[in-house]
Amino acid sequence: MSVFAPALGAIWKQLEDYGIDPAPVFKAEGVDPEILYDAGARVPVDRYQRLDVRAAELSRDPFFGLKGSRYFRPAHLGALGFAWLASSSLRTAFQRLSRYSRIIQEKLIIEIDENGEMFFVKVDARLPDLGAKIREEGQLAALVKFCRVIAGDGFKPAKICFRQKEPADTSYHYELFRCPIEFGATDTLFVVSQQDVDKRLTGSNDELAKLNEHIVVRYLAHNAKEDVVNRVKAAIIDGLANGTVTEAMIADQLHTTPRNMHRKLQKEQTSFKQLLTDVRKDLAKQYIQDRSKTLTEISFMLGFSEVSSFSRAFKNWTGKPPSEARQDVA
Repeated sequence: MSVFAPALGAIWKQLEDYGIDPAPVFKAEGVDPEILYDAGARVPVDRYQRLDVRAAELSRDPFFGLKGSRYFRPAHLGALGFAWLASSSLRTAFQRLSRYSRIIQEKLIIEIDENGEMFFVKVDARLPDLGAKIREEGQLAALVKFCRVIAGDGFKPAKICFRQKEPADTSYHYELFRCPIEFGATDTLFVVSQQDVDKRLTGSNDELAKLNEHIVVRYLAHNAKEDVVNRVKAAIIDGLANGTVTEAMIADQLHTTPRNMHRKLQKEQTSFKQLLTDVRKDLAKQYIQDRSKTLTEISFMLGFSEVSSFSRAFKNWTGKPPSEARQDVA
C-alpha cells in the first residue's frame, strides 16, 4: 500500500510553521524530500503513518491533525485536486473524490449516500490503528477546507461524526467545523445539506474538471497494470478524443487481443460495451454543461455518427433529451 507522495507536502509546511526542520524528520522515516515534487511518486503507507505520528509528537500540539488543513491544498492531490477545484457543485466534487480515492491511498474508501435532506460522505482509510486519531482529524479537516475553497469560507457542514472518543478539549473542533459534532460514532462521516451540496458553484469549469479527471484515470491505469477496467477506460477516453473507438482498437492499445480483454473484463463483471457507455455518459453530462459546444460537436466528440443517435442515448441515460438538459444549464 502507498500514498500519493505530493500530499505529504502539507506535513512539510506544517512542521516548518512549528519551527521544526522537516528534512531530518522525513529522512528519519525513510521519505526522500525530493519525492514531494514528483507528481507520479508514491510513498509506502507505513512510512507515511510513522511520519505523521512523529510530526505530531514533535509539534506537541493536541490539534495537529485538525490544523493540518491549514497547509493541505487541493493541488497536493494533483489532477484530482484540480478536478475538485473546477467542479460545478459539491456533489460532483465528492463524486470525483469517491470515484478516484485510490489515487490518494489504494485502500481508501469514500462512500456517498443521501436521504433527500442530507448528503453523507463516509471515509474509511482501512489502515492499521497507528495514528488513527490524527488521520481521522486530518481527513475531516481537509474535507471542510476543500469545500470552503470552492463553496466559500461561509460553508458549514450539517454535521461531523468522529469515531474517536470525545477529547477533553474540543474548542478547536467547533471553531474549525462550525457545526454539530458527534464523537464515538460508528463511522467517520461528513454530512452536507442537500441544498448546499447541489448549489451551482461560481468559477467552476466542467471542461477543465473533465480534463483533469482524464489525467487521473490515466494515472491510475499506469500505476495499476492489473486494473484492466481503468486501463480500458483510459484508452477509450483517448480513442474518443481521436474520433474512433472499437473493441479491437482498444485491445491493440493494451497489447492484448479482444478475446483476452473480454475475458479479463468479465472477471470484473463488466464489458467493453458497458465501459464505453459509462465513459460516454460521464462525458456527455459534462459536455452538455458547456454551451460553447453544439449538440452536433458533442455527438462527434463521443463517437456518434449522427446527432439523433446521441440524442436517443442521452435520453436513455438521463431520462430527458440533450436539448432539454441544456435548457436546465444556468
